[in-house]
Amino acid sequence: MRRLIGLSACISVLAFTGVAQAETSDPETAQFMCDLTGDCADAAPAATASQPAPSTGGARTSATRGFSFKRATSEGTAAATTRPAAVGIQQRPAAKPAAGSADLKLTFLPGSAILTEEAKVRLVKYAAALNNPKIASRRVRIEGHTDASGSARSNQSLSQRRAQSVADFLIANGVPASRFEVVGYGSSKPLAGMPAESPANRRVMAVLL
Repeated sequence: MRRLIGLSACISVLAFTGVAQAETSDPETAQFMCDLTGDCADAAPAATASQPAPSTGGARTSATRGFSFKRATSEGTAAATTRPAAVGIQQRPAAKPAAGSADLKLTFLPGSAILTEEAKVRLVKYAAALNNPKIASRRVRIEGHTDASGSARSNQSLSQRRAQSVADFLIANGVPASRFEVVGYGSSKPLAGMPAESPANRRVMAVLL
């Protein structure tokens, strides 16, 4: 009986360790924690001059925040991306967010605050990360942003609804509602160096308070 109890305890510990390692090894989750806490040990390393990317037969591949894309070369190779050019926040330049903030890289259905299935999968991972002991006691501001197309009033409303939709989903997945502050900024805070009308400004951010 003692052997059975001991064996059961070992299996439980190994299972917990395996889950923890799986969560840590996920590149999206690791990058999210890196952006919020500065603990980037598990985040995918950035490409350096001493580590050139392998040849892709005319297309150059770059890594950014856990995703990769191919750029057209001078020979006119068609550009290809691993992420769909659908609606929402897509194909923005690789600009590093301010320390303590993370671009959630979410997509929504056209002109709405309805999360796509891809966004929901990502948010499930983020909900688990927000309950990590490193930040479980911290409050988080969810910020919605749009580009400058459309009226200021409609942009502000859309950004607020999208931010609230994200917070609601995270709450439904185990993050206490008391930890969230939800703000819609509309088009008032475009990305640095980007025109206010650029679609790249459509984004939802998480900011550690």
